[in-house]
Amino acid sequence: MTPAARLQAAIELYGDIIDRRVAADRTITSWFRTRRFAGSGDRRAITELVYTALRRRGELAWSMEADTARLVVLRASGEPVERLVELCSGTGYAPAVLDAAEQAALATERSGMSVWARVNCPEWLWPKFVARFGDTTADEIAALAGRAPLDLRVNTLKATRDAVLASFAADGIAAEATPLSPTGIRLEAKLRLDANVLFLDGQIEPQDEAAQLASLLVDARPGMTVVDACAGAGGKTLALAATMRNEGKLIALDRDRGRLARLKDRAARAGATLAMVDEFDAAAAALAGKADRVLLDVPCSGTGTWRRNPEARWHLTPEDLDRHRERQADLLRRGAGMVASGGRLIYATCSVLPEEDEAVVDAFLAENQSFSRAEGLNLPPGVSGPDLVLTPLRHGTDGFFTAVLQRRA
Repeated sequence: MTPAARLQAAIELYGDIIDRRVAADRTITSWFRTRRFAGSGDRRAITELVYTALRRRGELAWSMEADTARLVVLRASGEPVERLVELCSGTGYAPAVLDAAEQAALATERSGMSVWARVNCPEWLWPKFVARFGDTTADEIAALAGRAPLDLRVNTLKATRDAVLASFAADGIAAEATPLSPTGIRLEAKLRLDANVLFLDGQIEPQDEAAQLASLLVDARPGMTVVDACAGAGGKTLALAATMRNEGKLIALDRDRGRLARLKDRAARAGATLAMVDEFDAAAAALAGKADRVLLDVPCSGTGTWRRNPEARWHLTPEDLDRHRERQADLLRRGAGMVASGGRLIYATCSVLPEEDEAVVDAFLAENQSFSRAEGLNLPPGVSGPDLVLTPLRHGTDGFFTAVLQRRA
């Protein structure tokens, strides 16, 4: 592909991701799947440009006083205006010719950039981050704009961390133990897991260190009845199976049968024993007052995962946030009904916004006097509690929140 064709491809992809509010990784993968003429160099260059535009949209649009997909991607390319005029010839697969207004915008270098634009945070979200981080807000959001490492969880049903690290070393793969999770491994470079024997044998699973720590806080032990009430892709479900050593009853709930089908395959590979249910209400009624542990990793804004999903910051709306909060409160109330006397309810989000985290938990506790925050939790170093609050800047993980609530005996 020519440089001009690469530019046009990036413009189309970026525009599609923003306009349709779809996931960047899946959209890019699908696009290339139907365009076999694109070589590895083309794929790398186009993908890099799209992600640069997504990560830097705030500052790029602010500096130009323009926010069209075409102009944001062209500015993200770093090419001078004269070169962009040359590339946008309108011939073949090149972008359309730049009009005078577009050329003027690309030549603009607006000064006095607002802090929310400089750190690429939507303006309406900035005060919500300040409520969490105060004076360090800009640094925290900047860390969320970085690139996430590849973290793996060692499946202790099949392997030990030392053995997996030794295997990586023998294969010349740079890897190290994660600093906070006792079952985590961090790789310096990306790894094709579908071609790795450790993954195919179920000895490792991709999972950010924050999610590993949240799973450990569930304190799921052998012989317990444990419910992962919003199982999703099942990463935490499999982690719970390992800490339970496949002894007891582990139930994964999710309304999406497709997800549960994928979890079935993952569980088989991991050697994990669990039940999978796609009807939340029926399961909640059958398990009323019977579960020792109920994990609710609830749907949320995903503000803690911006390193992996930079497009998510631009997809989120105030209305979305309101809907998330309503659903979170509802799930917390319904999940509580499954918890046995003396059992625990674990509420988790991949959000760093207090209104999805502490505010939801505090409102629930105010209405449910039989629950209180659990004491004596084994929190990692650098986390003071009472809840687990993790961020990329402070801990090198995704942004994550976990509260452990105890039902009074």
